[in-house]
Amino acid sequence: MLISFVPFALGVMYALLRALFLYPGYLLTLRALGFLALFFSLGIFLVYGFGGLWKRKRYGYWLGIIFLAAVNAKNIYVLGLTIYRVMVGSPTLSSEFYSGNESQGLEILDVTVQSIVFVLVLVLFLKVLFGKRERIFFQSASNVEGA
Repeated sequence: MLISFVPFALGVMYALLRALFLYPGYLLTLRALGFLALFFSLGIFLVYGFGGLWKRKRYGYWLGIIFLAAVNAKNIYVLGLTIYRVMVGSPTLSSEFYSGNESQGLEILDVTVQSIVFVLVLVLFLKVLFGKRERIFFQSASNVEGA
């Protein structure tokens, strides 16, 4: 679940380094400072959540649930836009990949792969949320520490 944020973080790091080298003055604007503060706090939150999962803490379990819920919400949003683009054929929603090369097969493959990924992440979310073994796994660490 935390791995899905890696490409996003790499993209943010690329944008930050590019702006730092090409336009260093732009990093002092209010929007850029807010953006950097948001992603710095998200990074701290991710590290804290991963540490909680690593140490089998109760807060790690709930932060993991929150991250899985966020990934599912993102998947629903992206899948909804993709299905809307395929059904309506809106040129404003087409990505750069499709511009000039509209392929019905690629669009169907895109929807299929996104649907499979969505279902797998949703099953993982439900398994972690309602699974007895997962709750026991995080409770057993607190019982061992308390004993």
